[in-house]
Amino acid sequence: PNDQVEIFKPPIPKARRSIRDTNAIEEISPCKTSNSLSMKSMYKSSPEIYNIPDIQYTDDEDNYDDNDDNDDNDDNDEDNSHKFLNNSQDSIKLDTFSTAHNSPVVTQVYRRSLNESQSFNNRNSSFLYKTQKQPTKEGFFSKYFRLLLCAVCILFLLFLYIILNTKTETHESPGVLVKEKQIHLTEINNVLDKSIQLIQTQFHNQKSNIWNDISAGIYDVVLFPTKPSIIILFGNETETLNCLAKLLGQLSGKILGSNDYLILTPKDFPNDIGQVIYRLKKPITQKKVIIIQDLLNVNTEALKAFHNFCDREKPLVENAVYIITVVVDGYKPSQRELEFIEKQIFKRLSNYMDKDILDPLITRLTDGTIVPILPESSTNFNYADCSFFYK
Repeated sequence: PNDQVEIFKPPIPKARRSIRDTNAIEEISPCKTSNSLSMKSMYKSSPEIYNIPDIQYTDDEDNYDDNDDNDDNDDNDEDNSHKFLNNSQDSIKLDTFSTAHNSPVVTQVYRRSLNESQSFNNRNSSFLYKTQKQPTKEGFFSKYFRLLLCAVCILFLLFLYIILNTKTETHESPGVLVKEKQIHLTEINNVLDKSIQLIQTQFHNQKSNIWNDISAGIYDVVLFPTKPSIIILFGNETETLNCLAKLLGQLSGKILGSNDYLILTPKDFPNDIGQVIYRLKKPITQKKVIIIQDLLNVNTEALKAFHNFCDREKPLVENAVYIITVVVDGYKPSQRELEFIEKQIFKRLSNYMDKDILDPLITRLTDGTIVPILPESSTNFNYADCSFFYK
């Protein structure tokens, strides 16, 4: 121990501690550096951060130049410590407060935010474009609405004009319509009179008053087209009844404009009321004149259909003439025609129909002209004339 050479240690300046004894890791902890650097970086940019080596200490007691080696070592230690500080500052700056100029991550975030802002701007521009386009649609719909409104106004004016014209025509031309109707009725009346006179010349044994009743029955459907006309011819001679019925049928067809008639015998009727209505409604509507031969021999179910056909208030077919023949015996000139026919129909159907059905049917069948037809002698009557009258 005595041989050991004691190395002289220079005195340590009192102004500052020796850098050798300073633990840079303890002094510059991550928490302290991060807090201090964060506070500095909030107010300063990266070039404004001061490094420890740049700070100059002006202490008068630092003028010891005795040991250059120790000072060099001290400088090296300071350089190392300050390099560590710079590296820690750089790492903290990179990890925490690096800007878009010194950090690629921030650059990516910045670019991403830029892209998002651009997409947001694009959305805003597209929305503005749509909102700019919307007035064009509204303008189109407003134009369409205006055109529609104009069309409705024009149609309304036309409709009003037509109504006013029809009113003026109806106010101005009732006299003309009445005159035309009178001319038409006069022509029909003349045709009826001439035709009945011709028919009367062939039936010499008949009463003179029946021809006016028959003419009135045909003329009635001209005056009241919505109501059917019913003419019943009853007698005990079938050929005379059928011949007169044909002549009246041809005359009625000429008056109503169909120039035709329909003949139905008892065999032509099915035994079902629904089938009768279904089969007869269309031909009756077309020909308008129907001859029903020998009514009392028609089956009872088919006769129920005449409750609808012969209803003058609500008929199944309007503007029609029904000429019905009833073959019976026992009629006396002193009897009333209506009572006699009602009794004959009631006697024929009372055993097959209920009274509440039979009574309305009899009322409808007899609601018209009822005339007795007397037999004609074969020497005075030509039955061949019945088929071609008014052809």
